[in-house]
Amino acid sequence: MYPTLLSWGELRFHSYTVMMTLAFLIGALGPNWLNMRRKEPYAATPAGGIWIFIGGIAGAKIYWVFQYGGWDDLRYLQFFLTGGLVFFGGLIGGIIAGIAYLKYAKTPVIPAADMVAPFLAFAHGIGRIGCFLNGCCWGRLCSEGLLWGVSFPRASYGPFREQVRKGLIDGAADFSLPIHPVQLYETLGLFVLFVVLMIIYKKHKHTGVVSLSYITLYGLLRLTTEGFRGESVRSVFGWLTVSQTIGLAMFVTGGLLFLLFKCTIWKDRKSDDASEVTVVLKESDL
Repeated sequence: MYPTLLSWGELRFHSYTVMMTLAFLIGALGPNWLNMRRKEPYAATPAGGIWIFIGGIAGAKIYWVFQYGGWDDLRYLQFFLTGGLVFFGGLIGGIIAGIAYLKYAKTPVIPAADMVAPFLAFAHGIGRIGCFLNGCCWGRLCSEGLLWGVSFPRASYGPFREQVRKGLIDGAADFSLPIHPVQLYETLGLFVLFVVLMIIYKKHKHTGVVSLSYITLYGLLRLTTEGFRGESVRSVFGWLTVSQTIGLAMFVTGGLLFLLFKCTIWKDRKSDDASEVTVVLKESDL
């Protein structure tokens, strides 16, 4: 755990904030890079990233207060200042804000989403590094012999405090018991997903394939990594966390939509309108 990345006198750069800023830049500039490589770029600009970022933060905060917060957090909308962030809420808020921006910029939504999806995965992976350094979204206990198990230092929050509360360790201990670095599991999975989506983007023949691939594959990834989480809220099903339930829904929905489109609107066309999907990408760009 390394919550402060850099410090200079009284000036401090918090790890989570730095990673979130880097994630924002990647998420805003990456799709624009793809857009500029089209034969006929859309009117959308990186300004859309600001809309998505604001909508994403608002959605992540609102989702957090419903899943983890209480009445004190709702008072005077206190959760906007002190509450945490939940990715799925951010995804919903970002999608709503993104659609609003694309309508304003007179840019088709689905082709734009195909350009955003790979860099959303990349940016999310960067954000999970911030979670690891900050000591949030931690994993469950692992065996002492697991080579990559992580013990977090004494702190007033995070896995150390949780293990003290459960009576697993003494409050005077220097480190927590080893846990799975689940944040880094997801980072690795998201970086792989970025590469896969970029390959799909280069080779796809139909608008929406990249977006559906993101929904399906990220749902599967989250369904898997949540099994290693140590602080997620359980859903009404008991054996699944709330995030696992959403991940399962994404995986099933994305897969069914992919099969549906393949058998219907994609069936009789070799490719969509070239003016919408033709992109100039070199092998070196991947």
